[in-house]
Amino acid sequence: MAKLRKVFISADIEGVEGVVSGMSITRGKMDFPVGRKRLALDVNAAIQAAFDMGAEEVVVCDGHADMENILIEDLHEDAKLVSGAMRSSLQMQTIERGFDAFIMFGHAGAGVSYNGVIDHCYNGGKIYNMRLNGITMNTEAVQNAVIAGHYGTPIVAIVGDEAVCEEVKAFVPECEGIAVKEGLSRFSAISVHPNKARKMIYEGVKNALARFDQIKPLKLEEPITMEIDFKDTNMAQTCELIPGVKRTAPRTVSVTGDAETIFKLHELMIYRLVDRLG
Repeated sequence: MAKLRKVFISADIEGVEGVVSGMSITRGKMDFPVGRKRLALDVNAAIQAAFDMGAEEVVVCDGHADMENILIEDLHEDAKLVSGAMRSSLQMQTIERGFDAFIMFGHAGAGVSYNGVIDHCYNGGKIYNMRLNGITMNTEAVQNAVIAGHYGTPIVAIVGDEAVCEEVKAFVPECEGIAVKEGLSRFSAISVHPNKARKMIYEGVKNALARFDQIKPLKLEEPITMEIDFKDTNMAQTCELIPGVKRTAPRTVSVTGDAETIFKLHELMIYRLVDRLG
């Protein structure tokens, strides 16, 4: 087995047990403090597993909404935290610095599964579908795995509901799926107790990291063509202002380029440009 040095964790709050609606994931809502605390403790279970497997460095990227959800004092003291929304990657900031393994806390993709809990694709109010090289990839964890794969890092574990585990494993069968809840509808689930969930996360991450060097990074052939179907036409019209971006249908744009250019446009078009468009 190769030496495990650096582990990257991307943390999105919808993947947490007990989280089933906007009450736990939206700043200002009554249950948001509970949701963010639960996320930190779940992530800590993964961090501890990484260190117990010999990792020398663990970086956690806060990847939900304004990306300032995890309170650093709640995080494992030996981990490092990436937070703040003004950056070049939505959920994978600093992955290009070289990591041996990628772990994702996430949710089901928009319209991929029948009972994915809070299923959406990055910007839930704006994005209907996304395709990379003609392949529909509405699951954020899968797109993030492509970004990590470009830099030689495999996704080794996915934490969330049963649906997202199945969605990721369809692209990376060797990835460890850690299902802490079973979706009953978009806003309903059967969850395990948080204490049990953290034990599952700890053991699942250990199992994944024990074979990290046997899991191949998910890579796409370059140049990469990214297509986005927006919810509304004005979003496509706005993105069309970017040189190289073509509007191929009233609500659809397409752009082709090298991987790093596409990754930057990914953040620009689905977050900064359209986030405040009505």
